[in-house]
Amino acid sequence: MNGRQSSAWWLPVEGLVGVSAALLMTWTARFVHVDPMVRVGQVSGLAGLQLVLLLAMGGTVGLLLLVMRRWPVLPLQFGAAIFAGLSSGVLAAAVSLALRGTPWPLGGQGGDAGVLQGWAFNIIHGQPIDDTYPPLFPHLLGWYTRHFTDGDPGHALKIVSLVFIALLGPTAYVAWRLILPPLWALGIGVTASLPLADPYKPYTTIVLVGLLPVLAKLLQLIQRSQLLGRRRAAVLGAVVGAVLGLLFLLYSGWFVWSAAGLVLMGVVLLVRQWRTHGTPALVTALLLVGSAGAVFVSVSGFYLTRFLSSAGGAVDRYCYFDVYTEPSYFTMWGGDMPGGLGLGAWPQPGEIGGVGLFAVVLLVGAAAALVVGPRNSVVLATAAAAASAFLMRYWYASHMWKDQAVMLYPRTNQQLLYCFVVLTGLALFLGVERLLERRHRTVPREHPERPGRTPRRYALASLCALGLLIGMAGSSTGSRYMPEPAARIDSTGNLAHTAQVLRGLNGVCSPYADAAQCVDPVPPAVFDQAAKIRKDQENQQKPEYRVLSCQEGGSPYPHAPKPTPTTTKGAGRPETLLEALVRG
Repeated sequence: MNGRQSSAWWLPVEGLVGVSAALLMTWTARFVHVDPMVRVGQVSGLAGLQLVLLLAMGGTVGLLLLVMRRWPVLPLQFGAAIFAGLSSGVLAAAVSLALRGTPWPLGGQGGDAGVLQGWAFNIIHGQPIDDTYPPLFPHLLGWYTRHFTDGDPGHALKIVSLVFIALLGPTAYVAWRLILPPLWALGIGVTASLPLADPYKPYTTIVLVGLLPVLAKLLQLIQRSQLLGRRRAAVLGAVVGAVLGLLFLLYSGWFVWSAAGLVLMGVVLLVRQWRTHGTPALVTALLLVGSAGAVFVSVSGFYLTRFLSSAGGAVDRYCYFDVYTEPSYFTMWGGDMPGGLGLGAWPQPGEIGGVGLFAVVLLVGAAAALVVGPRNSVVLATAAAAASAFLMRYWYASHMWKDQAVMLYPRTNQQLLYCFVVLTGLALFLGVERLLERRHRTVPREHPERPGRTPRRYALASLCALGLLIGMAGSSTGSRYMPEPAARIDSTGNLAHTAQVLRGLNGVCSPYADAAQCVDPVPPAVFDQAAKIRKDQENQQKPEYRVLSCQEGGSPYPHAPKPTPTTTKGAGRPETLLEALVRG
């Protein structure tokens, strides 16, 4: 279970193994032949994917059982990487099954999916896009549209999104392997990522699960600066800064929620290094941080400048389900649909003063992590990120009525849940490490091998338990994204249903959809026209005080106030796709 340092050179290979397992699991969805528009077909398809998953995991465990008799550590690294890939590969396969027969992504051309397709179209035609949104994903989508889907941004978004869904597990595993052994990286990092899976915008959660361990690694390097040479510190800082820069370009939201706590924690650790190890250690630590900062700015500076300059003027008024819920509840993410779960029953009243036992377990786990690892860099980084998210969450929520702005504060649900699950896992990890160290000190000298005699049994049992959890989580999340009738406008299942009933650009509808229900898509060239129409409407909006209304829905950040309807023209008829796109 140990061997972090000796096995670090294998980390890129582990990542490649995990990605391969994820993509192969996603690819197996093509061999599950069901009608995704019928509930019985959906259940049968999910069961078929679980069967494939069970066989893959069983084969992996059986192979490990044989190979680990000779090599006790290295095979476990690859086994854990395979399980990490399968954890998100099964969800990607379920989403692929939900979109069987249609070239469109979840949501078709509506909402965030439509905005991303419009940006991809603009990119490949040399037109500007929103310069306050992280540019990496839109440009990646534009590149794929140009080279692989013959100018069809919808089909490109479907494929790219499936790949990002599949990459969630391997990303979490590789990031946490920077600081944890294989099984613990799987049990803590990958398990904590399971409730965050968001097939609609998967690139956002990939940044969250990767950001926290990378920042923890940076704090760890600061704490060990007295052991680093200055050249090595500069190189390691540059690598960390480059990774952080790429994550920032992919999605910047988590940086906003985490910045205050982690910057303060970094300053505290620098002062501690100076007091404990003197000026040379402080100089090395500053060189590390300076190198990371310089490379971060060089990678993301062009976007960072626009992001900071527009921060004061960008106002988000998009109200979705979690905006209405009790603000201290964070133990489950309700999603960013306008509603649908039933506010009267969400969150469920808990057993202790309205707080559920799951939340109590997380709080106890967080407290235990702080007790067992008060100087551990991972504990400190996670606790700082959680504290910062709480502070920002309550600040924006308390000012929501006064400022008439939501500012996406409910999305801190994801970060808080992730941090507290990680802290609970770290408490268990640090407790087990202490127990093993104490046991090792008390073992008689004539039996020095005894503490290491049975790791294979524990490792394989842990893999089996984690495999069942992975399969259940993937099936449950995938089931929520299976197509549902259009009457359920607020359900996540409507996203796949919308894609199924939207004809392709060639005029062909999905073979699983009712031809009478199919609608024509908006030609890609119209996206830019629709965006200009919407921008003109926003510019005509009078800057007078207006009461925030969550009943109107909205579009992704940044979002300006929508014009108040002044006419009933067209009432009683369904809106066209162009009208829906312009409306947001």
